[in-house]
Amino acid sequence: MATIDTDAVVLRTLRYGESDAILALLTPGLGRVSAIAKGARKPTSKQGGRLQPGVRLHATLAEGRGDLMTLRGTQVIDAGAGLWMDGYRLRAAGCVLEAALRVVPEHEEAEAAYNLITRALALIAAAPARDEAPRLDPYVLGTQAKLLAASGLVPHLASCAACGGPPPLEGFSATAGGAVCGACYVGSGAEALEAAAADALVALLARPLAEAPDCLAPGSAQGAERLIALMLREHLGVTLKSGTPL
Repeated sequence: MATIDTDAVVLRTLRYGESDAILALLTPGLGRVSAIAKGARKPTSKQGGRLQPGVRLHATLAEGRGDLMTLRGTQVIDAGAGLWMDGYRLRAAGCVLEAALRVVPEHEEAEAAYNLITRALALIAAAPARDEAPRLDPYVLGTQAKLLAASGLVPHLASCAACGGPPPLEGFSATAGGAVCGACYVGSGAEALEAAAADALVALLARPLAEAPDCLAPGSAQGAERLIALMLREHLGVTLKSGTPL
């Protein structure tokens, strides 16, 4: 079988059989892939500790007959030790990994998404714990917003997404693709639009991920999270378990 050497981030690890594990990996060139790590859960395995979610590694993958690849070897690039320092950072990292798992397509080039996720994990690992829920962490929301953009789903927030009319904009319609004016809002099923949430989302999309904490005014995080969630559900059929129920 042909083998491929690639950098990868472990998104998820599932037990399989008595001693194997099924991994979801994010790679730059192959996008999201699944791979079986045979014997990884044996007490004598050298790979087990390298295959935890959030670990960045260099992997040798063997192609199989179907979509499931076989992990032949690994070398750790970054164990993500900072993510395990406290529960907050661990849960925030989990939100980032879930977003990548649900949004990044399988078997498609995803260098931008790979770089985004590795950057997000590094920022979370180095940042102090915050008072808000981990799902509202600026780096989590910034990552989700930029994954939307990478999927071609940048919300239209400068003018009415339905008729093209200028502000003021009163509602948000994921179906229309963004903010809507008062006339288009009435009877459309759109939600009321909070200006602070819209401003936060615009900033999260436009500014580097490292500046995400500066993008959120007090009280705007939950509104921005909801706008992202509405777009994910409407256009990708994705509801993140780590997010607020819609």
